[in-house]
Amino acid sequence: MADPDKAPPRSHPADLPDEYYRLVCQHAGAALIATDTDLKIRFWNSSAHRVFGASAAQMLGTSVLSIMPGDHRRAAEALLQRAVRHREASQFEFSLRDSAGEPRDLAVVMSPIIDDHGVTLGASTWVRDITRRVELARQVGLERKMAALGEMAGALAHHFNNILGGVVTSVDFALAANDPAVEHRVMSQTARSLARASRLVDNLLAFAEGAHRESDLGDLTEVVLQAIDVVEPELAQANVSLQLDLRAVPVTAVPRGPMITVVFNLVHNAVEAMRGGGELRIEMFELEGGSLLRFIDTGCGMNEDVLDRAFEPFYSTKPAPQGQEERAPGFGLAVVHAIVQEVGGRVSVASQPGKGTTFEIWIPSGLDALAPEQLPEPD
Repeated sequence: MADPDKAPPRSHPADLPDEYYRLVCQHAGAALIATDTDLKIRFWNSSAHRVFGASAAQMLGTSVLSIMPGDHRRAAEALLQRAVRHREASQFEFSLRDSAGEPRDLAVVMSPIIDDHGVTLGASTWVRDITRRVELARQVGLERKMAALGEMAGALAHHFNNILGGVVTSVDFALAANDPAVEHRVMSQTARSLARASRLVDNLLAFAEGAHRESDLGDLTEVVLQAIDVVEPELAQANVSLQLDLRAVPVTAVPRGPMITVVFNLVHNAVEAMRGGGELRIEMFELEGGSLLRFIDTGCGMNEDVLDRAFEPFYSTKPAPQGQEERAPGFGLAVVHAIVQEVGGRVSVASQPGKGTTFEIWIPSGLDALAPEQLPEPD
C-alpha cells in the first residue's frame, strides 16, 4: 500500500508529452498568439478568444495585425518585424473595445520564437488585460490632483493676499504722507510687488498649459541660447560666473516659450542658492536618443528631505529676497517638471548641502520623440 505522506515522483520536463505544453499555452491566463515569420497566426489560445471575441477557427491563418487598432498597427508591425528579423523582444500598450463594446486597456509583449538550431520560426504575442490597473491609477491620480489643487488654491490665495495687502498698506501710507519722496518710494515698491505677481501668474500659465501651438516650436539649442542671452545680466549682477559647454545635438523641436521658462526658472533657482555669488555651469550633449541639458551650481545645496519635495508646488525653504518680507512662492521647479513632462522628457536633481546642486533635463529626439503611429515602415 502506498504511503499517503510520500510525495509522488517528479516528472522530468523531457518525460512530459507535447500535449502537456499545448494545454499550458491553451489555458494560460494571458492571451497568447503565435505567428510564423509572415506574421500569420498559427496559435490562438482560449484567453485570446475571450479578449478579442474571436475563436481560433476564425483567426488561424490571418494576419496578427488585424487585431491591432488602426492607429497602432504600424507600430505593432515594426515591433513584430524586430522580433522576427532581429530577435528583439518589445512591449507596448494600447486600448480597444471588446466584443461587448466595453473599452479595454491591453499590455502587449512581443518576442521571437527560436528553435533549438537557432532558426527563427516566428513571433509570440502575449496580451494582458490591464484595464482595472489603469482605472485604479486614474482614480489615484485624480484624487492626488484634487488634493494638489486644494493646496495650490490655498497657497495662491496666501501669496496674492500678501502682495496685494502690502500694496494697499503702502499706498494708504503714501496718500496720508503727502510727500513726493514717500510717494516715489511706495511706487517703486508697488512696481516690484506687481512684477512678483506677474511672474507668479506667468508660471501658473506655463504650469497649466497642456498643449502648445506648432507655430511656437523652436530648435532646442537655439531656444537655450536665446534664454541664456536674457539671463546673463542677472547672473553678472548676482556675481555668478557662467560657464557654457553646449555641444552639437540633433535638431530637436521644443515649445519655445515654455522651454525658455524652464531655463529662466533653473537659472533663478541657482542664483537664489548662491546669495554670495558662485559659478553656474550649463552643459548640453547628446545622450540615449535625445539631448541632455545640465545645470550645475555651487550653491548651498539641499538635504534629502528638501530633495524629496523639490518639484512640489509652493514648497520653498529659501529666505525672502533682500528687501522683501515674503519668501519666494516655490513654484518654479514645479513648472519645470510639468513642462519637461509635457514634451516627453524627464528631469532629475542631485544635491548635497554645501556642495551645490545639479539639475538634468533629458529631451527626446528622433524616433523617441514620435508617437507610435509615426514610426517608420519596417525594412
